[in-house]
Amino acid sequence: MEDTMTTHVKVEKEADLEKLISDYGPSKYLDIVRAMQWARHLRRQEEYRNVPMAELIDRALFDVVSGKIKIAEIEAAVTADQALEEKLFSKRSDEPRKPRVVKEL
Repeated sequence: MEDTMTTHVKVEKEADLEKLISDYGPSKYLDIVRAMQWARHLRRQEEYRNVPMAELIDRALFDVVSGKIKIAEIEAAVTADQALEEKLFSKRSDEPRKPRVVKEL
Protein backbone atom coordinates (compact mmCIF):
# COMPACT_ATOMS: atom_id res chain seq x y z
CA MET A 1 0.00 0.00 0.00
CA GLU A 2 2.93 2.35 0.69
CA ASP A 3 4.14 1.95 -2.92
CA THR A 4 0.73 3.03 -4.20
CA MET A 5 0.77 6.06 -1.91
CA THR A 6 4.31 7.00 -2.99
CA THR A 7 3.38 6.63 -6.65
CA HIS A 8 0.24 8.73 -6.13
CA VAL A 9 2.19 11.51 -4.40
CA LYS A 10 4.85 11.40 -7.13
CA VAL A 11 2.20 11.70 -9.86
CA GLU A 12 0.61 14.68 -8.07
CA LYS A 13 4.00 16.35 -7.72
CA GLU A 14 4.78 15.75 -11.41
CA ALA A 15 1.39 17.20 -12.37
CA ASP A 16 2.07 20.23 -10.16
CA LEU A 17 5.50 20.62 -11.74
CA GLU A 18 4.10 20.44 -15.27
CA LYS A 19 1.44 23.03 -14.40
CA LEU A 20 4.01 25.35 -12.82
CA ILE A 21 6.27 25.09 -15.87
CA SER A 22 3.46 25.62 -18.40
CA ASP A 23 2.13 28.67 -16.51
CA TYR A 24 5.61 30.08 -15.95
CA GLY A 25 6.69 33.51 -17.16
CA PRO A 26 9.25 34.66 -19.72
CA SER A 27 12.26 33.60 -17.62
CA LYS A 28 11.23 29.96 -18.04
CA TYR A 29 14.23 28.95 -20.17
CA LEU A 30 16.82 30.70 -18.01
CA ASP A 31 15.32 29.12 -14.91
CA ILE A 32 15.47 25.68 -16.54
CA VAL A 33 19.22 26.23 -16.97
CA ARG A 34 19.39 27.25 -13.31
CA ALA A 35 17.48 24.11 -12.35
CA MET A 36 20.02 21.98 -14.21
CA GLN A 37 22.83 23.77 -12.36
CA TRP A 38 21.01 23.13 -9.09
CA ALA A 39 20.55 19.45 -9.97
CA ARG A 40 24.30 19.13 -10.62
CA HIS A 41 24.98 20.82 -7.29
CA LEU A 42 22.60 18.45 -5.51
CA ARG A 43 24.37 15.50 -7.12
CA ARG A 44 27.56 16.51 -5.28
CA GLN A 45 25.79 16.29 -1.91
CA GLU A 46 26.26 13.01 -0.07
CA GLU A 47 22.54 12.52 0.57
CA TYR A 48 21.74 12.72 -3.17
CA ARG A 49 24.59 10.61 -4.58
CA ASN A 50 22.41 7.53 -5.04
CA VAL A 51 19.34 9.38 -6.31
CA PRO A 52 18.79 8.98 -10.07
CA MET A 53 19.60 12.14 -12.02
CA ALA A 54 16.07 12.23 -13.47
CA GLU A 55 14.66 12.56 -9.94
CA LEU A 56 17.22 15.24 -9.08
CA ILE A 57 16.23 17.21 -12.18
CA ASP A 58 12.52 16.97 -11.25
CA ARG A 59 13.31 18.11 -7.72
CA ALA A 60 15.53 20.95 -8.93
CA LEU A 61 12.91 22.13 -11.43
CA PHE A 62 10.26 22.11 -8.73
CA ASP A 63 12.56 23.96 -6.29
CA VAL A 64 13.37 26.67 -8.85
CA VAL A 65 9.93 27.10 -10.41
CA SER A 66 8.12 27.12 -7.06
CA GLY A 67 10.58 29.65 -5.63
CA LYS A 68 11.74 27.31 -2.87
CA ILE A 69 15.35 27.96 -3.88
CA LYS A 70 16.47 31.49 -4.70
CA ILE A 71 18.63 32.51 -7.67
CA ALA A 72 21.32 33.86 -5.33
CA GLU A 73 21.56 30.44 -3.63
CA ILE A 74 21.98 28.70 -6.99
CA GLU A 75 24.63 31.18 -8.12
CA ALA A 76 26.54 30.76 -4.84
CA ALA A 77 26.37 26.97 -5.16
CA VAL A 78 27.56 27.08 -8.79
CA THR A 79 30.46 29.37 -7.84
CA ALA A 80 31.45 27.03 -4.99
CA ASP A 81 31.21 24.00 -7.29
CA GLN A 82 33.38 25.72 -9.92
CA ALA A 83 35.99 26.60 -7.29
CA LEU A 84 36.02 22.97 -6.14
CA GLU A 85 36.38 21.75 -9.74
CA GLU A 86 39.28 24.14 -10.36
CA LYS A 87 40.97 23.00 -7.16
CA LEU A 88 40.61 19.35 -8.15
CA PHE A 89 41.75 20.07 -11.70
CA SER A 90 44.86 21.93 -10.51
CA LYS A 91 45.87 18.90 -8.42
CA ARG A 92 45.90 16.69 -11.50
CA SER A 93 49.20 16.22 -13.20
CA ASP A 94 49.61 17.76 -16.63
CA GLU A 95 52.16 15.15 -17.60
CA PRO A 96 50.81 12.23 -19.59
CA ARG A 97 50.88 8.90 -17.84
CA LYS A 98 53.56 6.49 -18.86
CA PRO A 99 52.24 3.28 -20.36
CA ARG A 100 52.58 0.15 -18.28
CA VAL A 101 55.18 -2.30 -19.36
CA VAL A 102 53.61 -5.69 -19.91
CA LYS A 103 55.96 -8.60 -19.48
CA GLU A 104 55.48 -11.44 -21.87
CA LEU A 105 55.35 -14.91 -20.42
